[in-house]
Amino acid sequence: MIRLWRRLRSSPAAPGYLLLLLGIIVNILVQGPDFFTSYNFNSLLAVNAPLVLAAIAQTVVVLTGGIDLSIGSNMTLVNTVAIALTNQGHWPVGLSWAVALAAATLVGTGNGLMVAYLRIPPLLATFASMSVVGGLALWIWPKPGGMVPREIYTTYGAAIMGIPVAGWIIIAVALLWLLISRRRVGIYLRAVGGRERSAYASGINTAAVKFFAYTFCGFITGVAGLCLTALTASGDPKIGQMFGLNSVAAVILGGSSLAGGWGSIGGSIAGALFLGLINNIVFFLFRNYVSHVQSLTSVASFYQQLLANLIVILGLASAALTQRGGALGGLGRRRRGGRTQHV
Repeated sequence: MIRLWRRLRSSPAAPGYLLLLLGIIVNILVQGPDFFTSYNFNSLLAVNAPLVLAAIAQTVVVLTGGIDLSIGSNMTLVNTVAIALTNQGHWPVGLSWAVALAAATLVGTGNGLMVAYLRIPPLLATFASMSVVGGLALWIWPKPGGMVPREIYTTYGAAIMGIPVAGWIIIAVALLWLLISRRRVGIYLRAVGGRERSAYASGINTAAVKFFAYTFCGFITGVAGLCLTALTASGDPKIGQMFGLNSVAAVILGGSSLAGGWGSIGGSIAGALFLGLINNIVFFLFRNYVSHVQSLTSVASFYQQLLANLIVILGLASAALTQRGGALGGLGRRRRGGRTQHV
């Protein structure tokens, strides 16, 4: 037991797990016994699976020291492509959704090319990609509408062997990442994020590693977009707006460093679920104590987004201070090692 506690305390996911535990405790206090019902558990996973998957995708690039602001727009693109091909093009559902998944992966590939080979800073590259992809999604499906076949959203909301389908999707993606992380490329991701120059000097193709990270991020984002489409059962050109910054917030809450090289998928999953639980808490508090509120869902989403934005600001600030401190420390060490030691 003591060994397990020591391992947990030294894990990058420890903050995420503790926050998730705190969120569960507060939800139990707010909702009471209703929190433990299978319906509530299924609903929690189904609603938050898109954010959980987006957080996993974000973690992959954050480990390399990068960031992907286009995740939300990319999920919107998946939604609009899948709906447009199914409703207007009358394509089979399977083919339409496969094309949407391929489109998301292609966006990730484009981000990888800009960051890894054109050497455009990730913040600028993915911000530009966010604008372009968001405009493309709006052109494909200009206004909310369309529909998803009934068997799709009913299956998504169902459970298999007591576990929601959304939960199985999260497990499958997490296992895929576990397989990759145990291979050479998974080790290289952390090495590039920890110290890129040292990784390059040791013979690692850092550009190829970053390219893979953004491409894989695009693929997972595509899965998240399909889950969002199954959840909402319709198309919306603005449906993914909040997922970009929320995924960054989940990664920070999960203990990952935006400076790169430190983090875990488990922590990001916990961080995303914590944000979902915060949304639950706000919703139930307003329902029970603020009866005059017209739209509880929009109010809860507003406060969740406010919290997520504050978390992102604090995370970016801490990453900048960490990098600055590391640079000053390195400068001091170099001066002490040379002739000038008066630092």
